[in-house]
Amino acid sequence: MRHIRVYVSGNYPDVGQSLELPETVRHYVATVLRARDGFLIQLFNGEGITAQARLQLEKRSARVIIESSDKDTSRESPLTLTLAQGISRGERMDVSIQKATELGVSAIQPLFTDYCEVKLDDDDKVAKRMAHWQQVIVSACEQCERTVLPKLFAPVTLNEWLAQQPQGLVLDPYEGVRLTQLGSECFTVPQALLVGPEGGLSEAELKNALQAGLTGCRLGPRILRTETAGPAAIAALQALYGDA
Repeated sequence: MRHIRVYVSGNYPDVGQSLELPETVRHYVATVLRARDGFLIQLFNGEGITAQARLQLEKRSARVIIESSDKDTSRESPLTLTLAQGISRGERMDVSIQKATELGVSAIQPLFTDYCEVKLDDDDKVAKRMAHWQQVIVSACEQCERTVLPKLFAPVTLNEWLAQQPQGLVLDPYEGVRLTQLGSECFTVPQALLVGPEGGLSEAELKNALQAGLTGCRLGPRILRTETAGPAAIAALQALYGDA
């Protein structure tokens, strides 16, 4: 039997009680995955709570009977890491968010930067893009079996974000220390990882980031694409200082 795992937000009822699945989840489970009545599926609410539940399909709806529930955050990284990602176009941004989620980041902060080509110039466009990115996060958590959804912050400009005085790193392909030189002591507090979009950060932006207190870091002699740079750095940090 296939292992089906889906995100359903909110508090779950007690063992033995039923829960109606949202329509989007019902469609995914019954139509996309073609689960049958009586299948055992796993629910998670994005806040560390999981439940084993038995599927009950009806003609136009679906319910589950809760068989067990538990608090499980064992797949969360010991690093509290925020990916501050310059917004890139189309699937590149999706890949950055998806892989960062799989690799265990705690939060994702999209940023408008000098070389950002994506225009989100009204509230509706921002809301639609946020909803899309949130679904990317949910799907990634379903796949990698995380039980806590990374926090997705609303897009802000790089200067607005730097004004919040974040601690952390900025990727600089030309200068900066190697990740192995950072030392584990700096990861005893939350850290951010700033990554530019296509074309990287401008010289002025990089200067501002360093003046704001971020540490310049480099990954090696090769220039990586934006959708590669963030996940590569996160994977390296997890291997060096986290749980990889």
